[in-house]
Amino acid sequence: MDITEITTMLGTIVGLLTPILGAGAWKYRKQNKKLKDTEVALSEANVSKARIEGKSDEWHIWKEQCESLSQLNHTLTERNEKLVQMNAEKEDRHQQDIKDWEERFTNQTTYLRGVQRDLIAANDREKNHIRRESLLERRIAYLLTWICKDSNCDHGQPPRERLKGHVFDESQVAEVEIENNTTINLIKA
Repeated sequence: MDITEITTMLGTIVGLLTPILGAGAWKYRKQNKKLKDTEVALSEANVSKARIEGKSDEWHIWKEQCESLSQLNHTLTERNEKLVQMNAEKEDRHQQDIKDWEERFTNQTTYLRGVQRDLIAANDREKNHIRRESLLERRIAYLLTWICKDSNCDHGQPPRERLKGHVFDESQVAEVEIENNTTINLIKA
């Protein structure tokens, strides 16, 4: 074998290998491109996955915060309801106390008004009694001037000199009714 043959053979082999290697390189370039695209897609998917996981973590944090706020709100609502109930009970007790005080005040006022009415009625009775008593005392004083103190008196003629010729005048006597519906003759003032 000579060098020309070897070169020819080498040339043939290289010629044969060149399209195969070119096709292989072409395929390798396409495959590299697909690999790079796949790697880019994979990295984008990883980024998206990381974003989703980040959002998921944020969502879990938000969910925990929301649950803790909901629990706190529930606790505060229960406490507020208890306070409202306690205030309602206190208000009911205060309202009952106020009603009791008003009732006691009304009873005391009614009692005092009754006592005042009784006192006014007693004062009126006392005034009438005093008026009747004074009228009776004046009549007694008037009648005493006509009483004969001598045993030999001529009934109706007083022995006193100052009343001689003086006649008892019935027009000075007035009739007044007293409480037991009896009539008394009184002297007019």
